Amino acid sequence: MVIGDDHGNKTPLEVKELELEYLGEYITAVEGCYDKGIGSEVEVITMLRFKTNKRTSISFGFISSSRFLLYKDAHKIVEFHGKASNMIHLLGVHVVPITH
Repeated sequence: MVIGDDHGNKTPLEVKELELEYLGEYITAVEGCYDKGIGSEVEVITMLRFKTNKRTSISFGFISSSRFLLYKDAHKIVEFHGKASNMIHLLGVHVVPITH
């Protein structure tokens, strides 16, 4: 297990985590939404939802009309990268082919 740093503003909202089944479950896609931050002209990621080979997660954050999908057919996500301050500004992934 690798635990990364927290990102985002501290709010009274409940902290939520996505736990994968060890060795049997992997992320195949990430869906998200983005919008301009409150009082700002800068777009930030407002929601993330993860699809695995076994299920689709809850939505983390708030849904908006601008959406994106990080996905490559027959591949799994093995690494995330991006840019963040107190909010996530950019998000990218590294993928590898799914081998059984």
